[in-house]
Amino acid sequence: MFMYFRCRQDIGRNLIPWTRRIFQCGALIGFSSLVSATGVQETRLTFPEALSRVLRGNPELAVYPYDIRAAEARALQAGFRPNPQISLDVENIAGGGEFSGTDAMETTLALSQVIEMGGKRSLRRDVGQWRRQTIERDYELARLDALSAAASRYLEVAQTQRLLVFARQVVDFTSTAENVAQRRFNAGSASRAELSRARTDLMQARLAVSNLTVRQANTKRRLASLWGETSVDFTGVEAELFALAPTPEFASVQFQLEQAPQLQQYITLERLRQAELDLAIARGRQDIEVGAGFRRVEDTGDTGVVFSFSMPLGVSNRNQGNITAARENLTKLDLEEKATRVKVFTELRNAFAWLDQARERVTLLREQILPESHQALALIQEGYGDGRFSYLELVEARRQLLSFETEAIVAATDFHQTLITLETLTGQPLTAERRLLYPTGTVSNFGSDLRLPTLDGIKVKGSLSPQDESQ
Repeated sequence: MFMYFRCRQDIGRNLIPWTRRIFQCGALIGFSSLVSATGVQETRLTFPEALSRVLRGNPELAVYPYDIRAAEARALQAGFRPNPQISLDVENIAGGGEFSGTDAMETTLALSQVIEMGGKRSLRRDVGQWRRQTIERDYELARLDALSAAASRYLEVAQTQRLLVFARQVVDFTSTAENVAQRRFNAGSASRAELSRARTDLMQARLAVSNLTVRQANTKRRLASLWGETSVDFTGVEAELFALAPTPEFASVQFQLEQAPQLQQYITLERLRQAELDLAIARGRQDIEVGAGFRRVEDTGDTGVVFSFSMPLGVSNRNQGNITAARENLTKLDLEEKATRVKVFTELRNAFAWLDQARERVTLLREQILPESHQALALIQEGYGDGRFSYLELVEARRQLLSFETEAIVAATDFHQTLITLETLTGQPLTAERRLLYPTGTVSNFGSDLRLPTLDGIKVKGSLSPQDESQ
């Protein structure tokens, strides 16, 4: 069910491009629909759908419509004038002598009105309007935080999903290696230690799959909690972690940072504090009360008009404390803005440093380290069947490839997470059109390019290798 509330028409308008394109910095949308081994269609969650769910059902965002409507009601209340007062005075009644009975009674019917001085009514209304706009700014920041959290948790699911795929490949590899070790042991060409090591490696690989399966379920629940669900209705997410967006120019991002929501909110806060100070000064001025009415004297039967005027004596300003407090709050706001600006710009520079480092890590791992590690494993695997390499060397080569694969996935995730941080700071998309970031012919599919080689072609020799004999 869509959240609906009345607020400024431009609220969050600068977030629309960010909402549409935030995932340029993160996991990108895929186009494939996978079918599980049992033939059941898997439900893949896309990134736009995840953002849409968050905006519709996030519990923290759902409270803001009520806060905004309450602020509007308080602003309406602040604009009311004091009600006029009617009074009836009866004098010279039920006394003694001439004033006994009602013959000498004097009756006065008057209407009076308090007139607020110093523009208090308009200033109260201004304060109420700025407080409402402050809540709208808070909603804008909360919406950015919710979208940023959705992108980060979507990345967590994509990362765990990719690690789980590779972990299952490791299970297949170690299972084949255990079968080969069993055949070698039965043929007398492998030691009992080699067979035991292969079996423990297989159990360890299965345990890793079990751990990643639990971790994936937890990350999916964390993502679903952002739209108020405790259960998950999707099996995975569609993403390509290794489609890295171009790094934006630092000068451009630094310029956009001046329009960041974290800094823009201080403009609204400054106007609110100034309005509060003006109202405190105005409340130091004394209000006046004027009135008019009619008076009837029963003794003569005459009727006259009466007027009244009253105001407190301004011996001292009874609102000096509130004026001083409002002035100090306005002065303090400048220091708060300066501290926030330093913090935001420091985070910007740190994020840019991490962004370049993460891209360098991904490039080095994918283009140099992983191909070499893959080739080394393939050669050791072939030599293992010929008796030129021991099982320990085969395990070590596989361990290195697994380590480098995991590091590459983590580096790619760090790149996207850092870009999410940058976009959260600026509140604006920082990269080119999303279509440029889809996997294309120039962006290879990491999952298909680098896989663990199989051991099906290994031949069982009739004697132990020198390395096995030494072990």
